[in-house]
Amino acid sequence: MAIAEDELLAFAWLGREVGFDVLEQEVIFRDLCSGCGSCSAVCPENVIEVDELPRLTGKCTECAYCLMSCSRSYFSAEEIEKKLFGEVSEDILGNSISKVGMRTKIEEFQTVVQDGGFVTTFLKYALEKGYIDGAIVSGVKAENRWYPEPKLVTNVKELPETAGTRYSNSANLSVLKEAGEKGLKKLAIVGLPCQIEAARKLQYYPFDDIKLGNIIKYTVSIFCTSNFKYEGLMHTLVRDTYGVDIEDIVKMDIKGKNVLVFTKNEKIEVPLKEAYRHKREGCKVCTDFTGRLADFATGSVGAPDSYNSVFARNEEAARLLDEMIEENLFDVVKLSEDKKGLGVVNFLQQRKEKNAKKVIRKKIRGVLPLPFKNMKF
Repeated sequence: MAIAEDELLAFAWLGREVGFDVLEQEVIFRDLCSGCGSCSAVCPENVIEVDELPRLTGKCTECAYCLMSCSRSYFSAEEIEKKLFGEVSEDILGNSISKVGMRTKIEEFQTVVQDGGFVTTFLKYALEKGYIDGAIVSGVKAENRWYPEPKLVTNVKELPETAGTRYSNSANLSVLKEAGEKGLKKLAIVGLPCQIEAARKLQYYPFDDIKLGNIIKYTVSIFCTSNFKYEGLMHTLVRDTYGVDIEDIVKMDIKGKNVLVFTKNEKIEVPLKEAYRHKREGCKVCTDFTGRLADFATGSVGAPDSYNSVFARNEEAARLLDEMIEENLFDVVKLSEDKKGLGVVNFLQQRKEKNAKKVIRKKIRGVLPLPFKNMKF
């Protein structure tokens, strides 16, 4: 459903009266923030920093950029999907031209990637061919390789350092400003479905002189059931409850009903139901598992071991997949439709959407006047 212009004007006026405070009231304090980092990227005063959540570090000039660029302040996924693909797909997994299983053939990547290495290999190919001049990805802090932080990559040599998966928030879009300041024009953004929504918000709901959406060329979404608070997952649970030294961890993964923590000597299984106690609040209202609005969507779910499921959602993405396959960069397999293949992707999408809608309805009821709280909707 399209958003009315008069509603947007009223919202902008509110932001220019109150500034960052209204982002707090409308989004952050309502536990809606996805932690994407777009508010930091658009702040002209550079006074918004995002770790788990945005915080103000200096004087706000009440420009309203943070509020108007936030995908959780207002956003119509259906409207954007129509603009991207011409229609809202009836497929529960969204529009796609091709769905395949892929595994990188690049030896130097095989030992560092999470599963099939699609993202790292695609970025290498796109950088070398000049299709992109940079990529925004999740990297790691120098002092802690399990604490994610956003990174702008412009050189193929930097890619192995960003490979693999961390399960806490990385405010990837915050480095869009850095990309713009460096004069980059053809960016690939790799992120979770919520971060892809934030990128599309910048592209399709431009506000005043914010032009960062113009430098985004490709978007790659990573399948996501949820993200977790770093302190809760890594310290309270993995370190304190299961006795794992964070420095000893070599890989983490989510398979079935467990978070798998690998050290050099053992594999520790942490039940997902325990990890979900540390789920980020903003994740609870997200309905998108695969990333319906991305050019590419990828994850290990639905693919054979050591492969990625890869969805190309438009003609350009499908063309690039064909190019990379012709260049012999990947082993390729057909994805099965059964419950061990795309069936499980369907299931996780259905479950995520169902659970999110329950939370959303509860939030709506929470702000209704008492006479309307028992209404069904």
